[in-house]
Amino acid sequence: MDRELLQCLYRYCLCLTRHGAAAEDLLQTAIERWLKSGATPAHPRAYLRTMIRNQFIDDCRRLKIVDFEPIDDHAPALLDETCLEEVTLQHDLIEYLFSQLNAAEREVLYLWAVEGYSAAEIASDLGQPRGTILSRLHRIKLKAVDILENEATNANRTGQGG
Repeated sequence: MDRELLQCLYRYCLCLTRHGAAAEDLLQTAIERWLKSGATPAHPRAYLRTMIRNQFIDDCRRLKIVDFEPIDDHAPALLDETCLEEVTLQHDLIEYLFSQLNAAEREVLYLWAVEGYSAAEIASDLGQPRGTILSRLHRIKLKAVDILENEATNANRTGQGG
């Protein structure tokens, strides 16, 4: 296991937990479980991400943390996966957006924006329908647009808008 893979997995853990120490603990637990299992997966990155995700869900359940929202089956689906690419966010806005997302949305955003996966690849990786992933991307887009609109309104009120 190389440093690049560890950094990638740490970022994934950080995406799920939103806390550095919790991300480190989650990564360490997953790696320990993998080493104890003696498994030699063909795709270690995907295998470890699955272990991390399962451990995160188990931890949330154990601590009675409910960080997942039910999926509205009748919500409009994002038809074009590139819509989010058109929204340019500054670093502080991205951090704020991340704080407004639940763990499932953060995970999808991470896999889509950082890892470069398509909705179909994310769906396959997470074992969920593609429509669910598209719905999450759509909700993320709506939250991003709302944040940008609020930022623009606040900038105009303070005379900083251009």
